[in-house]
Amino acid sequence: MATATLSPTLPDLQPDAPLAPLTTIRVGGSADWLCRAASFRDVVGALAWAREAGVPVAVVGRGSNLLVSDAGFRGLVLRLVGRLTTISVRGTDVWCGGGASLPRAVQRAAANGLEGLEWGASIPGTVGGAVAMNAGAHAGELAHDLRWAVICGPDGRRRVGVDDLALGYRRSSVAPGEVVAAAGFALRRGDPEVIAARLADFRARRRATQPQGVRTFGSVFTNPPGDSAGRLLEAAGCKGLARGGARFSPVHANFIEASPGCRAADVLALMSEGLRRVAGAGGPVLTPEVRYLDPVRGVIHAPVEAP
Repeated sequence: MATATLSPTLPDLQPDAPLAPLTTIRVGGSADWLCRAASFRDVVGALAWAREAGVPVAVVGRGSNLLVSDAGFRGLVLRLVGRLTTISVRGTDVWCGGGASLPRAVQRAAANGLEGLEWGASIPGTVGGAVAMNAGAHAGELAHDLRWAVICGPDGRRRVGVDDLALGYRRSSVAPGEVVAAAGFALRRGDPEVIAARLADFRARRRATQPQGVRTFGSVFTNPPGDSAGRLLEAAGCKGLARGGARFSPVHANFIEASPGCRAADVLALMSEGLRRVAGAGGPVLTPEVRYLDPVRGVIHAPVEAP
């Protein structure tokens, strides 16, 4: 565990915190420190403390797109709670804390007759995480309706417009060590029945095409231009393929399921095998979409072996 001194200015700073329960796949070790931040001031204070203590920082939201190393993380994990998980609707504008559930934001918008976020109903992550990676699904993405975000760093916070975020496919300009603490959306009035039907259709498609009731995270690899990672993996014989306690889902090949006792090493080995098989079948070299919490480097692209 890190030897950094506890700070009296930080609320709920917990040493030696297990991280597996904070992820949907339930895999990985412990962090040296875990801070639950309920305000912009808490976030800035935690980041400043980490810089002074010389420890790296990682933000963990709902952990739906994160694989934690078996060795855990030798730094500070930051989790947004309290006011930073709230959702407020004013007219056609929706304000969300960075730790707010994206599906809950979708539901609140729909309940107020607002359309534009329906695609997010099938993404079990936070609004802050969605901004940082410009999340999307069903031909929609966050960049279409986002108007501003509050970014916190160790020196303070700043409010930026959507253009400042340089949003691209599953990426943004949010730098390592920065936290998306809030975001605002400008939506449109719509027919509540049409919005409800659209949400029901998206949820039905998710239930029919994605694994349910098992430990998993979101899509493992990004879709290459003009193709589907799931189709490529299935064509390469990866559906149902297992390594240790991890297997490519028999329902959708671009999802990995974890059985009890699964290790992060099992997941990485399976991802590497999938990558090799797709490339060996004449397909492209797939890019991991899932993020990996490295013990020292923090959140990075999953370190899989290229063919």
